[in-house]
Amino acid sequence: MCSWLSLGDKGVTLSWEAVAGLSSAIIALCALGFTAWQVRIVRQHNRLSVRPHLTTWSHSDRVNHLYTVSLLNNGIGPALIKSFQIRVDGQAIIGEGTEPIEKALKLLFSQYQYTSSQAYVANGYMMGAKEIHNLVTVRFSGERVPKPEEVEHAWKRGNVIIEYESIYKEKATFNASTRFER
Repeated sequence: MCSWLSLGDKGVTLSWEAVAGLSSAIIALCALGFTAWQVRIVRQHNRLSVRPHLTTWSHSDRVNHLYTVSLLNNGIGPALIKSFQIRVDGQAIIGEGTEPIEKALKLLFSQYQYTSSQAYVANGYMMGAKEIHNLVTVRFSGERVPKPEEVEHAWKRGNVIIEYESIYKEKATFNASTRFER
């Protein structure tokens, strides 16, 4: 018969070596389970610790009739830009480079005289954490300039939609009209 198992008058009994071995196996299984759980938590934390978060910020100098809309990544990880789109009144503005922003400005402010500078982020661009780009700066001039409320209303008619990914390939969409990300 086995040295760790004996049959006695009262049934099966285990030796101390068998109890110690079984206890060691249970402790090892618990340690393995805890390690697997900890690895899962660390992976989740790592994904969160490098998550990008794109948003826009608008600035105005009403005295000089100067308005700027900036794109910033206020997350703590880089954002890989997959697509960049400008819309006015729900319609996509087609063009290359800064052309969609120029066309959008003509639609939004056709009745005013202005000068502008534009920028865009190209597909494949990796926007670093805390990075900021001025997408558009408009300075109105002439005898007739829009009131600040008109400019705000026009900005609301326009929309920037950016699809991007984190370095872990988690997809997100920034939609300036709803400030929605998924």
